Formats: sequence, C-alpha cells, structure tokens
Amino acid sequence: MRILIKTKRVELSAQEFATFRPGPGAGAGGAPWRAEAGRQWHETMRRHAEAEGQGWTFEHAVSSEIGALGWTIAVTGRADQWQEREGEIKIREIKTVSTSLPRKPEFLIKRYPHHFLQLASYCHAARLLPGTRSVQGEVIFIDPTDGTQQAVSLSASAEADLLNQAETVAAHAENRRASHARLLNLPDRLPFKEPRPEWLQCCADLDQAGIESATRLLVAPTGFGKTSAALRHGLALMRGGRAGRLLYLTGKGTGQLQVLHELRRLAKPNELRALVLRPRAEHEVEGQTDDPEEIRRNWARAAIDPQSLLEDGADLRRIRELGRIAGVPPWDITKAMLGHADVVICDYNYVFSPRNRAALETVPGWENADTALIVDEAHNLPERAAECLSMRDEAAAAADFSFTLTRFKAPAAWCTAAQAWADFLQRLPKADALSPDNRIEAMAIADRLSTLAAEHPFNTDDLPDSGKQAVWNAAAWSERLEKADLGWLLWSPREGMLSLDCLSAAKATGERLLTYGHALLMTATPGPKGSLAADCGLDPDTFIRVDALAPWRQGAYTVAIDGRVDTRLKTREKHLPQTAASLVRLAEEGAVAAFFPSYKYAENVVSEIRKLSPKADLALQPRGLGPDGTARFVEDSLNRYTILCLILGGSLGEGVDMLGGRIRSAVIIGPALPEVNALQEARRKMFANDGAEDAFSLAYVRPGMRKVNQALGRLVRAPGQSARVLLHCRRFADEAYRTLLSTEYGDPAVLTDDSEFTHWASRS
Repeated sequence: MRILIKTKRVELSAQEFATFRPGPGAGAGGAPWRAEAGRQWHETMRRHAEAEGQGWTFEHAVSSEIGALGWTIAVTGRADQWQEREGEIKIREIKTVSTSLPRKPEFLIKRYPHHFLQLASYCHAARLLPGTRSVQGEVIFIDPTDGTQQAVSLSASAEADLLNQAETVAAHAENRRASHARLLNLPDRLPFKEPRPEWLQCCADLDQAGIESATRLLVAPTGFGKTSAALRHGLALMRGGRAGRLLYLTGKGTGQLQVLHELRRLAKPNELRALVLRPRAEHEVEGQTDDPEEIRRNWARAAIDPQSLLEDGADLRRIRELGRIAGVPPWDITKAMLGHADVVICDYNYVFSPRNRAALETVPGWENADTALIVDEAHNLPERAAECLSMRDEAAAAADFSFTLTRFKAPAAWCTAAQAWADFLQRLPKADALSPDNRIEAMAIADRLSTLAAEHPFNTDDLPDSGKQAVWNAAAWSERLEKADLGWLLWSPREGMLSLDCLSAAKATGERLLTYGHALLMTATPGPKGSLAADCGLDPDTFIRVDALAPWRQGAYTVAIDGRVDTRLKTREKHLPQTAASLVRLAEEGAVAAFFPSYKYAENVVSEIRKLSPKADLALQPRGLGPDGTARFVEDSLNRYTILCLILGGSLGEGVDMLGGRIRSAVIIGPALPEVNALQEARRKMFANDGAEDAFSLAYVRPGMRKVNQALGRLVRAPGQSARVLLHCRRFADEAYRTLLSTEYGDPAVLTDDSEFTHWASRS
C-alpha cells in the first residue's frame, strides 16, 4: 500500500484492499506453508477451465479507481479466471480454505469477507470497461484436504461492501495524512536544560549528513547523549516532511524503555505516538480465544481505540490487562496500534529476520521508503543479522513436534516425515561439518517436509504456537539447505543438534538498510575505518560518517598494559596467583572492577583471592541475572564491595553504565576473544578465501577488542569523570591488539615487572 498524501491517492493490490482492516487482525499475514497448496490448486482449476473450451483466460490484469472521502483508491490485481463474450464477463476467484465444505453460502460470506471483496473489486473494474453488458462473479472455495469444491456468487450487497471498504481505506489514509500534518508541527525541544556545545554541533552535523546521504553513521562515546541526538534528528526528518515514521532498533530490553524515556523529553504522547514492540511471546495470555469472529465481537464490545491507547502511552502491561478483560489477544491490540504509531522501538529481528519482519511489513500502510531507521549499537548488527538468517533444530524439539502432529491427528505423511526428521537429528553426532551422507539425508527429509502442506494439507491453525513455528521451520529448511554453500556452515555443535549458520550477512543487511528512506547507524566502537560499513553491506563512499566530539574524554583515561601475565587458555592457570595479587593490590587504592572473559576464569581468580586475602571484600556477578538483575547487582555491590568481578559482554552492557565516576580502577583480564569453534573457524577461512591479510584478526581479535573498547568506554560518561585501566595480558602489547584500542586511551605503557606495576598502582 502506498499513500500519496499530496495527491490524496492510495495505491494498493486487490489483496491488500480486500484484507485491509484497522481493528483486530490488522496486519495479519497469510500462513506461508499454505502458499504451495494454493498454487497447485490454482493450476488444477486452470487445467479444468482450459478443458471446458469456453475461452477462459488466466491471471487477467485488472485495475480500477474508486473515490471515497475525497481520496482516490487505485486497486490493481490479477483475476484467477476471466471469460468475456459479447459484453458478458464472468470472473472466478479460486480460494483454498481450512474450513470443511460444503457450507451455507451465508456462512462463507461472513467467514471470508476478504475473498468476496477481492472479487468485488475485479467485478467493479469489469463494469467500467467499454461495452460491458453484464458481470458475474463467483468465489470457488476448495477444501485441500479432500478436494471438495463449492462455488458462491457475489451477494447483492457486494458493491455496497466494496464502497464501504474503500471508505475504510480512505479513512486510514486520511488518518495518516493528519499524522503527517501533526508531525510537521512537532515542537523542536532540547532534551537537556543546558546541552553541551559538542552535542549541539553533533545535531547540526547529523542534519547536514541527512541532506547528503540516505545512510549515515554516528560515532559517539557512551554517555555522550547520542540516543537523544539521533531521536532529535529523526523528529527533524518527520517535521520536515521527509519521513512519516521513525523506527528505532536496539537489542536491549530495558534499553528500549530508556529510548522511550529519552523520546518523551522531545515530544509528549499527545504530540507523538510511540510504541515499544515487545516479542509476541510476552503478549500471550492463557485461555484466550483464537476465533476471529469472537475476537471482532469482543473488540467492538470493549470499544478498543488504538489511537487513544497510543496517546495515553499504553505499555505492554496495560495492553495485556486490557486484552485479558476484553477477551482480545494483546498481540492483536499491539498490531492495531502499530498502524497508528509515529515511532516504533523494537529489536533488530523485526527488520532482519525473514520470519519476524512480517510483524511490521504487514501493518496497513507501512512503507519502508517513508520510514527513518535508527540502529543503536550498530557494531552488533552484523552478528545479529547473521543470527536472524541462521537456523537450528534439536532432536528433543523435533520429537515434540512429531508428537504434537500425532495428537492433533495430522495426516500420516506429516507424522511420518516429522518422525523421520526427529530420528535423523537423534542420530547426529557432534561434528564441525556435516558428512556428505548426513547432508544428503537432511536435504531429502527437508524436501519432503516442504511439500507436505501442498500434498497433504490440514488445518495447522489449530496447532499450538510451538507447532506453528515448527511448521514454518519445516518449510524453510529445504530452501535454506539448497542455498547453503559459500557463506554458510552446516554443522552439529553437539549431539542431536543441526545448525545452519550464516557466516556473513553483509549483502542481505545492506539490501535491507537501503529499503528505508533514511538509515542512521550509531556506535561507540566502529572499529577500523570502513569496516563497519563493509560488514553491513554498505558502500563506504556513500556512507556519511559523523564523529561526535567529546573533549572531556581526552586525558580522562590512564591506561597501562600488564606485560607480566599471559591470559591465554593454555597459560592462564599459572598466572592466577599474580592476577589475584594484582586485584588485591589495586583494591588498596579504592574500588576495582575486574572484567573477565568467562565465568570459569572469574571463579578461579576469586578462589585465589580468597586464599591470598580471606577478608577481601569481593563480589562475583551471578550467572543468569539478565539485564535488570545485572543492573541491581552492580548497584548493590558498588556500595558493599571493593573488588567487583564482572563478565565481559552480554547482559553486563545494561549495568556497567553505573560504574562511571564510581570506581578507582578497572582491570580487563585478557582481550575476550571468541571461543574457538567450528563457526568461528569457518568465518576465519571465509576471510582468508576472500584475500584478507589477517583472517585471524577479523574472526577473533576484532570482536574481542570491540568488547574491551565497549567496557572501557562506559567508565567515563560525563565531564569530570576519570578512569585508571589495567589491560591485564601481554597480548595487549602486540600490534594486532594495540591498534584496535580506541585512540582516546593514548599509547599505554607496558609494565614488565612487579616494581613497575607497584609504581603505576601507587600513582593518583
């Protein structure tokens, strides 16, 4: 759907026109595993029509324009079957349904109004053709489970229903026009009472970059205020009529709420409608109906108004409670709100996952070209995009799916194929690459799974969500395995698991980013010049980079490299006593935050500290805390302990922000390289095959040093703060590691013996 505001014109397909609805079910997409069944039945019905010898044509192009509420609704499509004789036109639409047939025509008209609206749009266009004397239309319903067919003619109210639908579409377009007009009058507020000059300069540079290029990169340190700068830039694009919607991506759960908080400094809910889109699983409420008719009745009875909810700033808790009371799935409420939201804040997967991105792209009136995209923590985007394209399945989950199919009385072919897949996974040994025989078997079973919906259809809507996900995966495995060659790794990380991992998603990422009218990537750790653009599949020559100045960070760090120890896996154990002693010595000068690459390493050092100094005040970050728990742990520990042992990366990114200005020393225990496994080795080989000079550095050193720079960058978040940092491993002195340190950390001295360390630790 394209909404052309200046000309008050809406352009959309006949299917989009027919399925458009602003209430419950808004933005619903068709089940992908049914597509093949529908295609095959269309071919069957085509052969039957050709055998009739009555002059039927197929996939007949149709277009018409309908006026409604001052708007022109331009509808285009292709009628399945079209027959024209001496001004008499007959049109057939072929539709496969999960409902058993035959049924009363009134039931089918009520249950599938969109099928009749699509047919009505074709009939309307036919009546406008010169020389038309009469038009007849019918929907031919097919139950694919047994081939039963039932033809139902358009009702007498079809034309009136068509005009009502046109008014519904026009009303939505008018709402979007009003939203655009409202956005043109957005206030231009500052998020801070007295913004720093460098922040104001960054905002001006961003606006200029937005004129020069549709894709740009903002590089600014943690604590600079880049979220507010990016949001203000996005609002300026909407205020200037250059974007109709803002989409903000961040992988942090609590960070999404923080973005909303920052946004509210710039615009109030009644000025700007914003929504945090949480995963569908978080919307689930037990015991709710999934019957579309009942949901629509409950919606009307509760008088749910998505626009009012947005203006009231409704969060997920309120949406869930409203859905529970009204008897409407909360996900339906959120989807309806999306159609009216000016700003959507969500995870990366809603843009880069082939399965999840439909949640946005099926929203009525959603246009990537009219959307300004902001990607936070963009250094994580290449890895996250690759994860979105990767697939994984385990024997236990496959066995559960097979059992579910049996319990829901699926056709025997489904049960047999699903069990074969589960048995295959159960036999899989741990392997860095699948053997040729196992690969052939996987492709054969996956190919069989992909054809089940067409050859043995059944109503998968009755399956639980886990079953529906498994059906979607069954259809996807075959296609992915066919393409799994260069750039992919097919392996078994452990017994009973099959994993298809994308080694580089650069091309797909770049293609996705370029579909948006504007794309702004943000990071504090961009890596070597041009590397982030390349990793995201973007042309560095058209990728405008804005570097924010932060003069208060210059000289704020005192950094040294501890050349006395080697933290590599094979040597770290013999250096444990010296690591423990170093932390105890630094704690004599004040609070110390020690960052470890793994829990096991941290636990071993904690044990050594206990031996060396039994009364030492220390705390080790517990496992599995999550972002909120980690933040609470850090806050509590800073008030109680002198040595704080933290795990580099992961959920720590949520809590480490609180360390700025509150610790005396930070110690990075090793460069935190990724684990050596088949996936990382495959990436290293891919870089080598591409001609990279140092493939090991690209696959291991750069990701590890990015984590180091991220942790260090968060230690100084405001003017007046400072940090003393010890890079505790001689590898940091190597050129390959040293050159990847951010320049603001200067040229660190290398401490070669205990006396040099003691002297450095004693300095203020």
